[in-house]
Amino acid sequence: MKNMIVVMSSNRELEKQTKNTLAELSRLGALVLMESGSADVAFARCRALTWTCDVLREHPERDVVLMLDDDMDVPTDVAQALADAARELGRPCSAAYATLTSTVAASRWEGHPGLWLVGLGCLAIPRTSLLDLESRAEVFSINGKSYRAFTWCGPDRGNWIAEDYRLSINLGGVLLCPLSVGHIKKGSIWPDEGTLDRLEQEFPYEPLVRTSSSAATPVRNQEPESGEHAS
Repeated sequence: MKNMIVVMSSNRELEKQTKNTLAELSRLGALVLMESGSADVAFARCRALTWTCDVLREHPERDVVLMLDDDMDVPTDVAQALADAARELGRPCSAAYATLTSTVAASRWEGHPGLWLVGLGCLAIPRTSLLDLESRAEVFSINGKSYRAFTWCGPDRGNWIAEDYRLSINLGGVLLCPLSVGHIKKGSIWPDEGTLDRLEQEFPYEPLVRTSSSAATPVRNQEPESGEHAS
């Protein structure tokens, strides 16, 4: 954890489980960076990641950035396994988490075998990947302060691309790990074992730690194939 930066954008009170996650990650040595005050999700992401890149330059020993949403329940062993995978493979890696529509918050990236477009609830990004994207991202200013356009939302080739999928594209695609984290929607919901089994068959890295909550009910029939954005 001592080589990790955790970054979160939030414009509301954090869920209790998320507060506990942040506290535990911080206790184990992660550097936690909070961004708040904007209802524009895309701008909040850009501002948070701009700040994160500044912190990376100040702390060259921090080599993985873990993006978390403010409604996530993330066991520390899963956070560590996700960071290890991103570090080992040199690519952004996402944990699997369920949505209210009983799907995983991810879609296969058409034309890019093995890569995914994902929600940003629990995404580990290698330092070099984020700094490389920063160098390519357009600069914009708000209230006299400059930021980088890491992501945005809008139409693209007849489809609407949300800011999370756009960031996935801008990072060159994401590897979806067979690692389970909780998504807090009036209680944590978790991907089921069948979903994780299918991901594990194609994931090019071992070992990975599966963690689930005995108090949580797995959401069944989860096939992360839909092109719809879901949170």
